[in-house]
Amino acid sequence: MIVETTPPPVRSATHRVTGPVRATGSADEWSDALRDALADPEQPRIVFQPIVDLRRGVIAGYEALARFGTAAAPSPDLWFAAAERAGVAARFEARVLRAALAARERLPPDCFLSVNVMPNLLTTTEVASVWADADLSRLVLEFNETVSAERTPELATTIQALRERGGRIAMDDVGSGYAGLRQIARVHPDLVKLDRELVARADGDQVRRTLTELVNVFARRLDAWVIAEGIERDEELAVLVGLGVPLGQGWYLGRPAQNWQRLDPAVARRIRLLAQRTGRGEGVGSLLEQVRIRVGDGRPPRRGTSASAAWWPDPPAQPHPGGGVGAAGGGAVVVVNRRHQPVALQLPVAPGAAAARRVPASMVARPDEHIVDVARRAMSRAPALRFDPVVVVTELGRPVGLVRIERLMLRLAEMSGGRPRPPEHDRPQPRGKAPGQAVELAATNRATAWAANRAADRVVVERAAARPSHGPAAGA
Repeated sequence: MIVETTPPPVRSATHRVTGPVRATGSADEWSDALRDALADPEQPRIVFQPIVDLRRGVIAGYEALARFGTAAAPSPDLWFAAAERAGVAARFEARVLRAALAARERLPPDCFLSVNVMPNLLTTTEVASVWADADLSRLVLEFNETVSAERTPELATTIQALRERGGRIAMDDVGSGYAGLRQIARVHPDLVKLDRELVARADGDQVRRTLTELVNVFARRLDAWVIAEGIERDEELAVLVGLGVPLGQGWYLGRPAQNWQRLDPAVARRIRLLAQRTGRGEGVGSLLEQVRIRVGDGRPPRRGTSASAAWWPDPPAQPHPGGGVGAAGGGAVVVVNRRHQPVALQLPVAPGAAAARRVPASMVARPDEHIVDVARRAMSRAPALRFDPVVVVTELGRPVGLVRIERLMLRLAEMSGGRPRPPEHDRPQPRGKAPGQAVELAATNRATAWAANRAADRVVVERAAARPSHGPAAGA
C-alpha cells in the first residue's frame, strides 16, 4: 500500500478532525482515535495522485490515497495497521473502496483509478458488500506484494469474480526478490508497481537500474504494465524512460490532490523529449492497423451509460495517438470476452474472402513497446502461432488494433539498414497463392526467421551504443 511519509495538507472544510494520536501512541490512544474516525462518515477521505504515461507525456490514471485527520497525523499505513489489530480494518477498507467507486464516475476520459485493498479482507461482509454487485470497469485493485493473493481457493475465486466485473489487479511494492516475481507469475496482474526503493537514486546505482529492467522485462512478457513509484527527481525520470518503463508516479510528476490535477506542460514536454532521445518513440504503435471488435458471441461490445460502455469505442477502433494506421486489418476481427480483453482473432483465409479462420489471441503488446522487443516475443511463441498478428492494447487490456508479423519484419529490415521491399502486390507470387498467403509461407521459412533475428540483434546493439549515460539529465 502506498504510504506518503509527509501527507500534503489537504483537508475538507466539513470533516471533523480526528483526535490527536501519535505514531507511537498507546493502545488506548489508538483505540480512541479509531473510534472517533469510525464515528465520522468522512473518515478516511481520499486524494488522487496522477499516474503518467512515460512515453506520450499524458496522464493515464490516478491512485486514490487514504488520508486521516490532518497533515500532522500518523501515516495511513499506521492507521490501517492499528485498525487491523483492533479488528475494524474491513470497515475502513469498505469506506475507501466505496469512495473510489463514487469518484470513478467523475474520472477523466481514458483514465483508470487504482485503490489499495487488503486481499484477505475482500471476502469480509463489509468489503464484499461494496463490490459484489458493482461495475468495476476502469478500477484497479492494488494488492501488496507481501500478502499472498492465492492463500486460499476462496480468495482465488474472489479475484476471478473481481475481474469478471471489469476490475483489474495490480501488485504493489514489487521489488527484486523471488517472492515478488513468483507472485506476479501466479496472480498475472494487469499492472505491477515497482518498489520505490528501486527508483530512488537509480541514476547513480547500476544495480537498481538492472533490477528495474529485470522486473520490467519479466512483467512485459506476462502482458503486464509496470508503474514506477516514488519518482522525485528529473534524473530518476530520465533513467526510467530510458529503460522503457511505461508508467510513472511520484511527486516530481504530480502530488496528491483533492481533484483530478493536470500534468505540468513542462513535465509533459520533458517526458516526450526523453522518449525521443532514447529511441522509445519507435513503438509498435507506428505499425498499428484498425480492426473491428466483437464480443465472443459476435455482438458488438455493450453500449450504454455505464462507465465501461463509455470507455469502449465503436468499431473500428481508433488508432493510438502518435501511431500509424494501415487498412482496417484486412478484414480481421478481434474477439473480446465480457471483460473486453482479447481472446481470439478472426482472420480472412485470403484477401477479400468472406471465409475466416479463428485463432487464439496469443500475444498482446503496448503501443509504446519497441518493435525489436515485440518481434522477439512474437518469435518465441509456439510454431503454430508464431506468425499470427499481435493485438495492441491499452494499459488495462483494451484492444486498439493489431500488427501483422510481415509488417513487423519489414520494419525490422528497414531499421537494420536493409532496402525496403516493394509492396506485396508488386512482388512475384507463387502460382496459385494469394499475396497474403505467400507472405505467410515465406515468413515461415527458417532463413527468413534467422534474418529477422539478425536484424533485431543489430538494432539492439545500435540502441545500446546510442543509449545516453545515466548521469544528471539536462533540463528541459
